[in-house]
Amino acid sequence: MGEDKESFRDELEKLASIAEIIDGSVLSKGDVKVVVEMEPEEYKKVIGNFASVYQNLQELVIDISGVNFTFVLKT
Repeated sequence: MGEDKESFRDELEKLASIAEIIDGSVLSKGDVKVVVEMEPEEYKKVIGNFASVYQNLQELVIDISGVNFTFVLKT
C-alpha cells in the first residue's frame, strides 16, 4: 500500500507541474479548471488516496496554485 501512496504523490507532482506551466502562460489570467472524467474503477483508485470522508463523493476537486483539477465519475 505504501507503493500506491508514493505513486499518487508522484501524480500530484505532475499536476503541480501542469499548474506551474499554466501559471506561466496567458491562461494564468483566467479561471482555470481541468475536468477529468474517469471510469468508476479508476475514480475509486484516485479517491482511495484520500481520507475515508471523501470515499463516497461523486466529484473531487484538487486546487493546486489556483488551478482546479476536478475528478468526476464518467456518465
